[in-house]
This record gives sequence, C-alpha cells and structure tokens, in this order.
Amino acid sequence: MKKYLCTFYLPDLLEDDFWAIIPSHRQHINDLMREEVIITYSVNGLRTKGWVVLNADSEMEAAAMIDKFPIRKFITYELDELFIFDTMIGAPKLVMN
Repeated sequence: MKKYLCTFYLPDLLEDDFWAIIPSHRQHINDLMREEVIITYSVNGLRTKGWVVLNADSEMEAAAMIDKFPIRKFITYELDELFIFDTMIGAPKLVMN
C-alpha cells in the first residue's frame, strides 16, 4: 500500500453551510483514522489549507477517498505520492530511570 499526501485548500470565506457539515466531516475523518486509511489530518491556523496523509493502492483510489469528504464541494486539492513518510506518532518514549 502506498502513502499519499493530500494538500487541500479552503475557501477564503467559510460560510454557514460549510460550518453546518463540519460535525459529519469530522466523524467521517475519525472513522477513516480508526480504519487506518487516514494517518494524519491537519488544518493550518488561518483555516486556509490542510494536509491529509492516507493509505491507498493508487492515486485514483486516494482521489476517490478525498472526493467522499463531506467538505469536498468547498475544497480544491493536490495529491502527491510519498516516497518517505516518517513519524513519531505512536512510538513510545524511552524513559531512563
């Protein structure tokens, strides 16, 4: 399975219809994280851009997953296949007593 980075771009003005679907969007993201389809999900502090790292067999499969996001009609995005993805998430800290 390959890893893809999705960089998505939010509109300049986030109107009420966008905020109304955020709870269902967060539930969808949380479900995909539990299924280990999505590894990370981030949005910048200005709420203009976000990043998702996900597992997929192909770029088409990754795009199909992004296209199912409840916020899809509000965003544009780019996909990049990752060659290396290292993270400390889930790694236990070594504590020397």
